[in-house]
Amino acid sequence: MVDKKIYDVCIIGAGPAGSTCAFYLTQKGFKPLILEKKEFPRDKICGDAFTQRCHTHLERMGIMQKLVDENKGHWTAVGGLVSPSGITYIGDSYAETGSHLVIAVKRKIMDEMLVRTAVSAGSELVENYSVKEVRFDSNQGNWIIKSKQIDQEEYHAKILVVADGSSSSIAQSLGYIKEPPQAVCSRAYIKAGTYNFKYDGLTIIPMKIVPGYCAFMREADNDLVFCCYIIPFGEAKTENLYHLHHDLIKNDPFISEAIGPNAELEQMKAAPIRFGGINQSYDDHLLIVGDAAGMIDPLTGEGLQYAMDAAEIAADTISEAFQNSDFTKNFLKRYHKQWMKSFGKDFKWSIRMARFCAKHPIFLDAFASMSLKKGDKFMVEWGKIMTGSKKKINFFMPKLAFPLAFEVLRLKRRFKKSEHAE
Repeated sequence: MVDKKIYDVCIIGAGPAGSTCAFYLTQKGFKPLILEKKEFPRDKICGDAFTQRCHTHLERMGIMQKLVDENKGHWTAVGGLVSPSGITYIGDSYAETGSHLVIAVKRKIMDEMLVRTAVSAGSELVENYSVKEVRFDSNQGNWIIKSKQIDQEEYHAKILVVADGSSSSIAQSLGYIKEPPQAVCSRAYIKAGTYNFKYDGLTIIPMKIVPGYCAFMREADNDLVFCCYIIPFGEAKTENLYHLHHDLIKNDPFISEAIGPNAELEQMKAAPIRFGGINQSYDDHLLIVGDAAGMIDPLTGEGLQYAMDAAEIAADTISEAFQNSDFTKNFLKRYHKQWMKSFGKDFKWSIRMARFCAKHPIFLDAFASMSLKKGDKFMVEWGKIMTGSKKKINFFMPKLAFPLAFEVLRLKRRFKKSEHAE
């Protein structure tokens, strides 16, 4: 009987979290195994926005320059915000700062670039491998991973990294997540040349879905991606996504104008969002990374940047674990502490802000109104906080909080005058 090969690390899921973790592990001398249930290129429902926190990882992996050279990404320089009451601000973030906050890349392109980069660096990838069961053999000190297909190989690994998305069947089967994802987003691509949209990106916040929002982003091939995010705490419910998505396309004046009468839209697709971070993303010989660990901002529904950050932290922790020959949960807990310190605690502020905005959408009007007064600099500051480049606590710093508070009071007076005039 031939002894089974025992991998140091097996990663389940080849999305940004899994592939980035694999890449960083190769840089530390490991040859991780990645198991992916589908075959590349494969799609993923997402807004396709890679923010500045992602850019750091993409540059280290050599992907950013490739995106630019091969024209596979589109910088979102010109764009802005439409507030719940319709206050509109359009600016140019690049002209103000000389750097880009976001690059739009279709996930069908980006996810394959990430995993191929990890493979080129030394990772092993097995596609079309749908995991049926993971079980830890305490006698051997290894994980046993089995496929749903009886003719596929069984794998063994010292450490298991779970990165199989928001609905993570693995984290559920092991008991680390017990609740369904709290939010949901839709996506529909609009064919190039068939829409009216003029900008690189635009966030629209219809009153009926606050604190959720809609967003447009232009892709490198000039297709346009339209997304609708339904986030809890407001009146909109996740189960109403299909109706809201199509109702907003038809009846919201800003959305319908951007799309135009001749747009060729793909059929709406949807994906669940698990936000706020799970309570325990580690255990003996185990780490949970990315969407599976709920590493998505409760205010924005964004998670790509946090998945990639956590992937690097996971790789560092795994390397330390092997150096110390310690794979216990007491040792691996440092991974959880580090990502919580890096961005997890910020999610608590996001939840507070989402609840607040649901009750007081006028503050979102004030953001747009202040941007009209102060220009791109104010909007860029807002964008950096919203995309995680700066902590949410910065919203409460005097230079932002005081002007916003005064603007809210001014808008309340203006809206009351308008009501009386009617």
